[in-house]
Amino acid sequence: MSIVDIIVIGSTVMLTLGILVVVLVIFQQKQVILHKLTLRDIDLKIQRERLLAVLQGQEQERKRIAEDLHDEVGAQLSVLKLNIGGLQPLLKTGSGEAERLRETKDFADIIIQQLRFISQSLHPQALENLGLAHALDSFCNLMNKNKQVKISFKTADNGQPVDREKALNVYRVVQELINNILKHAQATAVLITYQSTPTLLTVNIEDDGNGALLGTLGESRAKTGSLGLKNIESRLNIIGGTINFANRTPHGTIATISVENYQSPTQNS
Repeated sequence: MSIVDIIVIGSTVMLTLGILVVVLVIFQQKQVILHKLTLRDIDLKIQRERLLAVLQGQEQERKRIAEDLHDEVGAQLSVLKLNIGGLQPLLKTGSGEAERLRETKDFADIIIQQLRFISQSLHPQALENLGLAHALDSFCNLMNKNKQVKISFKTADNGQPVDREKALNVYRVVQELINNILKHAQATAVLITYQSTPTLLTVNIEDDGNGALLGTLGESRAKTGSLGLKNIESRLNIIGGTINFANRTPHGTIATISVENYQSPTQNS
């Protein structure tokens, strides 16, 4: 065997070994990346489960408090109002006592109305009994009683039922947005539009305010007091939903909530 043949064979062997080493390194790096991605997915899943458990715990506590307010405190206040009403005929017309009793009755009625508002805000009973569209309509009617901002509700609902967990989270997101509009947007009117197809649920919240809600979730995350958008993002992430903001002409903001495959598996089957 000549020297040339030896050099060729040696070079071929070295080149083969070099290629093999490169392939092994690439394969190892790929395995490391896959392992990191798997760990990241596991971590995200754990975080999601923890967040879901926290939100579910909050909702259970809200429900308990709302039921206690409605069943115990609300019932007692209603009895108090009836008792006051029963005393009115016993007093002389035109007396100061009769006027004071009437004011007390009116004040008790105001407390009962405020109690109902707090109870429904804590736990929307209409959501369980009538569904998301009716619950949002009821929420708008309830909010309109404060006469601070006119809130209108419009729907082209085709009767598609919404998964209970997704419906609750969408309701809370709308509730959070409306609260932020009342606090920061300086709006005079809000329009909530509810639409659903067999695969997509869309809720638009449109205000005529100063545009305070406009901005991406990424931008708001870096700000202090980000109008509750972190909480909104967390809830939508849980149910696979998204939210987008756009300018409203001539002024204000349009927030669009979208949730795909919003029906429960049993409803789709």
